[in-house]
Amino acid sequence: PRYVDVRITQLYNRRLCVTGFLLLLRDITQQHLMQTQLQQANGQLQQQLDQIQILQLKLQEQAIRDGLTDLFNRRYFDETLTQCFIQAESTHTPVAVVLLDVDYFKAVNDTFGHSAGDRVLQVLGQLLRHYCRPEDTACRYGGEEFALILPGLNYSAAWDVANQIRLAFQHNQIQFSHHRIQATLSAGVGMFPEDGTTLEQLLPKVDRALYAAKAAGRNQVQLGQAICSNQGSNLKA
Repeated sequence: PRYVDVRITQLYNRRLCVTGFLLLLRDITQQHLMQTQLQQANGQLQQQLDQIQILQLKLQEQAIRDGLTDLFNRRYFDETLTQCFIQAESTHTPVAVVLLDVDYFKAVNDTFGHSAGDRVLQVLGQLLRHYCRPEDTACRYGGEEFALILPGLNYSAAWDVANQIRLAFQHNQIQFSHHRIQATLSAGVGMFPEDGTTLEQLLPKVDRALYAAKAAGRNQVQLGQAICSNQGSNLKA
């Protein structure tokens, strides 16, 4: 096909009557093809940019996600908790932090294999997502240990959430191959600002509450406040 630019000019006589038309035709086929190719190239470039943006978002997501459970990772936990502290301080609201650890997890791996252990962690990750509100943050803290950030919750409400998760996990028979695995978890609960106003202050107290739950027989939730009031307790795992 040929593409032509046409311009029409009316011709007049001395009496200003139209006596004809002047048609100027210019072949613009090559220009049209170049514009078409440029538009196609721009379209392809935009698609590539969109794909790059999608990949960047995926990489950013992978950088803050745990590959096994799809929960947020320790890095994201630290960053988010710090931001929650700043916001809570300005609004004078509490922030609860829960650390949860699967009891006798090494025995699960030794008995059923590491793939079975991975499945146990995945099930716990699903439970955490189920019991979390949109404003909460669930993370894999490391190994078989998990963490929750619960903005706006006091000790009692945070304990209820942790205990609901504990009970649901305890009664969940995890199917793996031809085995049914039952596991339990222990948890410790801490509170901003009562137990600390920084990561360095708060997390050790929550960790001590977790290990107090382990020392007391496992499969239970302990409050950091109770641990602080009983410094003489045996906190060995």
